[in-house]
Amino acid sequence: THVLRNSTMSAFTITSALAARVAAPKAARSARRSTVVRAAEEPVVIDATEIPAKPVYVKPTSFTLQQAFAFSAPEGSNFIASGPELMNGRLAMLAFVAAAGAEISTGETVMQQFSEAPTAVLLTTALFVAATLKTFTTNTISDTIGPFTKEKELLNGRAAMIGMAILLGYEAVKHVALL
Repeated sequence: THVLRNSTMSAFTITSALAARVAAPKAARSARRSTVVRAAEEPVVIDATEIPAKPVYVKPTSFTLQQAFAFSAPEGSNFIASGPELMNGRLAMLAFVAAAGAEISTGETVMQQFSEAPTAVLLTTALFVAATLKTFTTNTISDTIGPFTKEKELLNGRAAMIGMAILLGYEAVKHVALL
């Protein structure tokens, strides 16, 4: 058991001249003309079994590859999304900007661009996946720099995935470059 000292007064007794006159006989009235105040602290006894132990949450410092490729972000992650959504969003942003820029400058479709430099495209994809896995598995905290936040990265990644799907769908149906 644990004993905690409580600073509140639980027993408080006042004996005044008026209370003495009522309770004491006439002879004793003249002898009692003082006020007595007694205060005592009562210890509060708390049984140790009654106090639930609060679990101490330790934020994980790293994750496994299985957790990184799971479709839900692991508990304690510094990232706003799961690993696959984060990787796909970053790749889509890169691919959309690169494909749109190349289409505007050369007039070639995405498939024509890929067929001319497949090694460069695959190497860039592998590097982006590796960089995302590195930051995700080590649970790196990304600092907000100006307008660039986790939420905006996720939103831009989703928009780029939709834009890339539209670009590829249009080119697959029409067999010409969109831009």
